[in-house]
Amino acid sequence: MQYTGAECIKRFPSNHTRVDENLMLFFWEVGILANRSRFGDSHARLKAMHEAERPDGVVVDPVPITAGEEVTVLYNGILGREGQGQVYLHYGFGRHDNWRNVSELRMEKTGWGWVGSVVMPEQEGRFNMCFRDDANNWDNNNNVNWSFQIHNGSQRY
Repeated sequence: MQYTGAECIKRFPSNHTRVDENLMLFFWEVGILANRSRFGDSHARLKAMHEAERPDGVVVDPVPITAGEEVTVLYNGILGREGQGQVYLHYGFGRHDNWRNVSELRMEKTGWGWVGSVVMPEQEGRFNMCFRDDANNWDNNNNVNWSFQIHNGSQRY
């Protein structure tokens, strides 16, 4: 039988007021904990992204980014550590100074950081992003945002 995180806490009580991440990992690995996150079986992927420990706190996977693919963004920047509540991924496509199709995504807080996924458009271009919190504090990478090339998947020689 599988349980949610809250059900695990009730069924397998601990002396800790905060559930130990290793205990939750054990429950997930042995199949007791269901729906660890909406990213399916990507626990190892999120852990590896977290362990990259980028100084700016932003990890994108996979890179290089291919048109039409889903990309996962892990955020451990200043807003995730010191911000006011919920973190949002603010993103768009196109030139760094002329974003198109601008959107916001409510990120999911996990034990590894704030996580969100975005499907890339079908054409080449750029994926641009920054972050904000509920208090409208922004992390925009010192006014240059984060920008990644989207390629069409062909190999050029």
